[in-house]
Amino acid sequence: MGLLLSELGAYICGFAHAPAGTKRISNLLRSKKWESKLVDNFLFAKAKERIRDLQARGLRPLLLWDDSRIEKPESWFMEGLCSVESSKGKRLTKIKKGFYHPPASRICVPGFHWTATMVSALGEIPSVCQMSWWTSRGKYKELASNIMFRMLKKLNKSLIVKVLHVLDRGYASAWTIEWMMHFEQDFLVRWKKNILLIHPQKGTKQTHQIARYLKSSARKVVLDTQRKITKHIGIAFCAVIHPEFPDKELYLIVVRDKKGRQAPMYLLTCCIVLSNKDAWQMLHSYMHRWNIEQTFRVGKAELGLESPRLWFWENRLKLMAIVTLVYDFLLSMLRNWSSFIPILLKNWCHRTGNRYRNASIPIYRLRLAISNCLNALIHLSITQNSG
Repeated sequence: MGLLLSELGAYICGFAHAPAGTKRISNLLRSKKWESKLVDNFLFAKAKERIRDLQARGLRPLLLWDDSRIEKPESWFMEGLCSVESSKGKRLTKIKKGFYHPPASRICVPGFHWTATMVSALGEIPSVCQMSWWTSRGKYKELASNIMFRMLKKLNKSLIVKVLHVLDRGYASAWTIEWMMHFEQDFLVRWKKNILLIHPQKGTKQTHQIARYLKSSARKVVLDTQRKITKHIGIAFCAVIHPEFPDKELYLIVVRDKKGRQAPMYLLTCCIVLSNKDAWQMLHSYMHRWNIEQTFRVGKAELGLESPRLWFWENRLKLMAIVTLVYDFLLSMLRNWSSFIPILLKNWCHRTGNRYRNASIPIYRLRLAISNCLNALIHLSITQNSG
């Protein structure tokens, strides 16, 4: 139900000895002999091995970036809380046809920020590279740009293999390009339509104005697996220059929905795009970024990261780092035990339905199947002992 120590303690020592289990977990989290950085270093070392393995198999490693937030609207005195925009409030205040217009468009609540980085490749199941929780206020104040700076610095020092950093619109800025160039990293970022770029023939214009001159050079019918609809999309690309980096040639990719269900999507990359094949590969690489959105959803809804019940900042980071290990373990099972997982799901978490309900990464069912299997084994052991 949540990361409540008294509840977790009951699972460790049994419900009859829940206080003893709670004390064990509490002592582990309060211990001064280890820090949450220990888990961060372990995950980063595994991420480096995964990147080398993907490169050896001829796949381009992708480093997926995104930000979220942990909302604690009922909290006041926990360490590390800052003001974060409420995604729940944003959904509730979204204008819906036929209903009352909400009085506020932006709601902020106490909480802290969450930056995640995942390693993956096209057609592959991701793995955790780094999970960072940070606050913008108080004793543990941090800046979002520092998280990326430290990560890029570690990658530049410890890896010879280049990875493709895939980022969403929140990273569409000049400082992202500057740091990627400084640390010699490839990037693919979803660009904003009103940012100025320089076209070789048309001059300095906003991104959407440059896109008007580009005709689709290729078209394809694709299935949107998230919305369960078929899309007729066209793609176009051209070389551009950012005004603050006149010596660096970039490439703008424009993706259009022919039936107009969605606005055009703009992608900016430093990778050379000279053919339709290169442009489609960039598009598929960006669409693969949806896996990190699922990471936030699983962490909050299934693993209890939305409700860490701890007062002190460092203790909270330790508990969430342990939960991150659990999540990475589940992903590793899906990657390495692909023949065994269907049997486990069929016997311990059976579900009926059509093919659209079968998830490509069944993390929810896997966690529940393991839980059901362990509970059955415990019940069988108790029955045999009592008999």
